[in-house]
This record gives sequence, C-alpha cells and structure tokens, in this order.
Amino acid sequence: MKKIILTLLLVGGTTFLAGCGVVPGNNDEDKLSRIVNGGQAEVPVRAAEINGVVVSVEGNKLVVKNEINKEALTEEEVAKKKAERQKMTQEERQALRAQEIANAKTEDVTIEIPVGKTILKGTGDGSGESVGAVFEEIKKGGYISIWMKEGNVELVKIKGI
Repeated sequence: MKKIILTLLLVGGTTFLAGCGVVPGNNDEDKLSRIVNGGQAEVPVRAAEINGVVVSVEGNKLVVKNEINKEALTEEEVAKKKAERQKMTQEERQALRAQEIANAKTEDVTIEIPVGKTILKGTGDGSGESVGAVFEEIKKGGYISIWMKEGNVELVKIKGI
C-alpha cells in the first residue's frame, strides 16, 4: 500500500513540476510569430518620445543619448525625406545618419524596458516594414526609438544607425 501511494505521489509530483512555468502561447518565439505573422504590433503614427544611440545596456536598463530639440516633420516632409534616402546607397544613408547623430543635441536618459514588452526592428530591405525582435538585439552604439504611454514603455524599435 505504501508503495502505491509513494508511486502516485512521485508521478503526480513529477507531472506537477514538469508543468510549472509552462504557459501555452507565453514564450518569446510565440510572441514574435504573433507579431510578425499576425501583424499585431505596429509602430505608432506619432513621433517616439525617446530617440538616440544606446550608451549602455545593463540587464533590462538602457542609457540612451536622447536627441533633444529635434524638429517634428509633417507627413509630406517625411515622405519627401524617405524618397530622397531611398535613392541613396546603404553606405550613403549610413554616412548621412551618422552625421545627423553626431550633430544632434542629446541628454542621457536611463530607462527600464519591462520584460515581455514589444520590440521591433526594420527588415533591412529599405521597405520600412518591421519584424519582431528580442531585447538581446539592443546593443551599445545602436540607434533606437522608444514610444511611451502614460509614463510607461509602449514599444521599442531598433533602428541600427
């Protein structure tokens, strides 16, 4: 009798422990596939509140050289600027962007990115489309934009340089 009870407890305990922490649809790969395939995450139409180069990454805290006094462009100006840049080679775009970053006035901003927050990155093909990304892809020296909503991080987009 003791052997049966011990066996049942062992099987039940193993089953319980195997299921701990496993929630269907709650892992990074599943989140990314929903973002990419389901198109749930979109970059807000408004300008990001934080734009700049990542100075440091420690855990889920970032220090970003936030560009200040950056003038907002109208939709027409954005479309014109995008059309001009699409005519450039990748190297020309990168050089122009590096020059813009070097000339920008900045202030250091420390921000914590909550675990599970949506992070996107460009496809790299110049289309302006975004795909899902993970926090580990945010690197020192990379350029990011962070949208805030009511004092909380809403969305992060890795933009490269």
